[in-house]
Amino acid sequence: MNDRIRCLFHKMKEETCFWSYSGEIRPEDVGEEILVETVLKYGDVEDILLLFDCFDAKRLYDIWVKRLLFDRRFDRLNFYLAKVFFDVDPDAVRRDMSEYDRKIKLEKLASRD
Repeated sequence: MNDRIRCLFHKMKEETCFWSYSGEIRPEDVGEEILVETVLKYGDVEDILLLFDCFDAKRLYDIWVKRLLFDRRFDRLNFYLAKVFFDVDPDAVRRDMSEYDRKIKLEKLASRD
């Protein structure tokens, strides 16, 4: 983890964004996905831009889809992230992903004898 990401982690920690973790939490304890998810949820624009400077945009997109997009509590945030940072339609992504998930489930069922 580079120094800029460590600083971002400490900023999120100071703002109590890791409220469900011990106060002794370290950057190594949360991992990349949780840190990205936390910054996307609670960070400001500068924090999110820092993520895009430090991580591959495809990786950030994948984490966003996996960890946030389907959480209906964050519909407004997801709309904002989709339009401003990922340049996609969140509803279209949800439809595409649900079709993909359905395809995987059907393939698994079909492969059973």
